[in-house]
Amino acid sequence: MVKVKKVEGVESGLGKRVILIDGVKYVADYEKSKRIDGIEHTDKIIFKKFDEERYEKDMKIVIDCLKNKTTTEELLSQILKDIDMKDLRKLAKRIKDKKPIRKHKGCLGFKIGDAYVQLVE
Repeated sequence: MVKVKKVEGVESGLGKRVILIDGVKYVADYEKSKRIDGIEHTDKIIFKKFDEERYEKDMKIVIDCLKNKTTTEELLSQILKDIDMKDLRKLAKRIKDKKPIRKHKGCLGFKIGDAYVQLVE
């Protein structure tokens, strides 16, 4: 008999979504076993416990290695390319008008006066 559990919530922003069930975090993993015409087919989805400590260690390793390989200006330039020209113009106007700039946490972004730019979802 299969036990049905209520999903309490879903967190995103971790490459894969983290699902909260009975207060425990799980990550969906896909088990592939069939290969038909060179294409792997997913047989089942398995929910593995999310190892937050391992995730944080891996993030630190990658960040420490890559942080000196680029600049803030390069990163912002690439991110801002995805913003609509009209919105970018509005942000530039607010900055020229010396509107206050506040960092928004969660979905990383900035609020400039009454305008908002989301850098990363």
